[in-house]
Amino acid sequence: MPGSSEAKGERREAAGKPSKFYAFEVIGGTEEKVALVIAQRAQAKNLDVRSIVIPADTKGLIIVEVGDLVDLYEAVSNVRNIKRRRPLPIKPEEVEKIVKPVVEVPELKEGDIVEVVAGAFKGRRGKVVEVSPSRGEAKILILDAEFGMFATVSLDEVRKVEEE
Repeated sequence: MPGSSEAKGERREAAGKPSKFYAFEVIGGTEEKVALVIAQRAQAKNLDVRSIVIPADTKGLIIVEVGDLVDLYEAVSNVRNIKRRRPLPIKPEEVEKIVKPVVEVPELKEGDIVEVVAGAFKGRRGKVVEVSPSRGEAKILILDAEFGMFATVSLDEVRKVEEE
């Protein structure tokens, strides 16, 4: 079947294209179903759909990464629960913000008093002994322990309470 091998060859060339991201409005609560249908269709038809993102903080939205816009339209055609068939282009930087939100890391120095807001020591107060910004960690002395206990915590798991 010479026609089918040509079609596969065309798809391989499309895979070399840069990624583009498009958002679709879907009926709230159906994001996972719509994403699954698009993924299955893309796989069955060998379409250049590279990823599908369902933003956790936004209801009724899915983002599809493709190399070829024609493949995108083929992947979403006649899929139920999509409100608007015209995709909204999204910049890669915007998708990165959605996928990997920026976490504010407190400026800490030795001697600062912190409260642990997440992890195994949540709710405890500690005194910063050492800060390793390159690793994103701080070594703290737990103040409300019965004995001198040190813990290494991620910088995004602590909140500065006071400075020494």
